[in-house]
Amino acid sequence: MSIPSPDSALFPTRDNNAVTPLVDGAVAFDRIASAIEAATSSVWVCVAFLEPEATFPNGRGTFFDILDDAADRGLDVRALVWHPEGPSAEAEDTLCADAATAEMLSERGTRWQLRWDTVGRNCQHQKVWIIDAGTPNEIAFVGGINITQGSMADSSHGEPTFGERNERYSNIHDVHCQIQGPITSDVHTNFVMRWNHASEQDKTFGSWPETETNDLSDVVEIAADAGNVKAQITRSVLPDLYSELPEGENSVRQQYLEAFKAAQEYVYVENQIFLSRACLDVIKGTLERGVPVLALVPADAMPELAAAKAHPGIAAAYEALAKCGEYPNFCLAAVAALRTWGYEEIYVHSKTAIIDDQWATIGSTNLVFSSFQGDTEMNVSFWHELTARTLRTQLFDEHGGFSSGELEGRQAIEKLIEIAEKNTANREDGQPLQGFIYAIEPNNWAK
Repeated sequence: MSIPSPDSALFPTRDNNAVTPLVDGAVAFDRIASAIEAATSSVWVCVAFLEPEATFPNGRGTFFDILDDAADRGLDVRALVWHPEGPSAEAEDTLCADAATAEMLSERGTRWQLRWDTVGRNCQHQKVWIIDAGTPNEIAFVGGINITQGSMADSSHGEPTFGERNERYSNIHDVHCQIQGPITSDVHTNFVMRWNHASEQDKTFGSWPETETNDLSDVVEIAADAGNVKAQITRSVLPDLYSELPEGENSVRQQYLEAFKAAQEYVYVENQIFLSRACLDVIKGTLERGVPVLALVPADAMPELAAAKAHPGIAAAYEALAKCGEYPNFCLAAVAALRTWGYEEIYVHSKTAIIDDQWATIGSTNLVFSSFQGDTEMNVSFWHELTARTLRTQLFDEHGGFSSGELEGRQAIEKLIEIAEKNTANREDGQPLQGFIYAIEPNNWAK
């Protein structure tokens, strides 16, 4: 059975794209910074979480340094930044629309444009870069990586030299994606929609320079072909948030559900929050058909999950996860590295899935109802065996410490599950792990 595309998506599937998965932040941010350095007209970015002092790989400086350099070269530089409200207003590592941010930008002499956008008590969670928008060189980056120091880790996940030892977010595994071709025009359209309707732009501190930002023109031409990959941009957008989407969009959810249901050989998931009851119910049916499923999550899950476990939706998801754990072909796993002082947990922040070496998705969407029906999200899905298989091989080789490229997908995931289970026993004995992956109990996760 082939994996269908969601009919609820505003943007269609588009052929003839180039899609390059970027595993871990050191690779992703090096590629992003290189694209910015080569840019000739514009650099635009959607920001959710940001540590202003975080430095990009290879001595490139901070987010602000890189965008200042681009602006100094005469490029059109814009950042669309999430402004948290309600309980989210206390979120760490956010660049809020306030006097402190305005003072910082003034002191830096920032000459490029910023607008802030909110979505009530939810999060503007897209992490998107688009370079040279609307030109023949247009290139975009879509994924889930935040601009933080812990997100700059490479695939070796060496011990961090900053922060406290084994701090939750100091050593992060994540995934992003570089895209070129017709679907970059959909990323372009998304940015224009959000930029032109940014909720805070006319409020005090809601734009920079205040009263001096300008709107963008609509996309009028689809980008030229760049490869042979069929791909699609899917989103989560609340109804009435933007005039172009009065009914909103929930195509990421539909895509995940249909992909899980269609799986024949294997399902591999990496996600920071693996607590969507709808997805877990479908995965249970997939397990019943004998399909192996491996889900990689952070062992040290964000504490907000445990705090919210009394919520009916979250509670039901915990129950659904426990039911999946009853199947021998299901494995919930995490990643860690042995140090001289013990095991350091590597925080899984990625939001990706691969099915049957035929289809994969990379984006910002967590598998939880709030990402589907609250937060603003973007994923890129692609139907291309070589690209999906290459991503699977990169991830399995990193996590499992073995060469999976010559194995078929089902063989590879069964081998990875075997390694995860052996590593759990090794960890209990204080022994080194093969790779980083180890199996954990679904009944105890995030509680």
